[in-house]
Amino acid sequence: MVILPRLARALNAPAIAGLLAVILIAVGIFGLASDDIGRGWAITVLAVGIINLIRAIPYRGEAEPG
Repeated sequence: MVILPRLARALNAPAIAGLLAVILIAVGIFGLASDDIGRGWAITVLAVGIINLIRAIPYRGEAEPG
């Protein structure tokens, strides 16, 4: 769950990394709402999704090389 967004970012595809992060967030929220996933795991998946979404956002310094 952590490797795919990092791989997408390494391949210079922030849209894919953002999409995977949104999927993780949705799975975490679904797990909390339905109790299909344990509460601890759902919170962990939600936290990883939020961290990956924040990391997928391009910063002004990264857009301009040099």
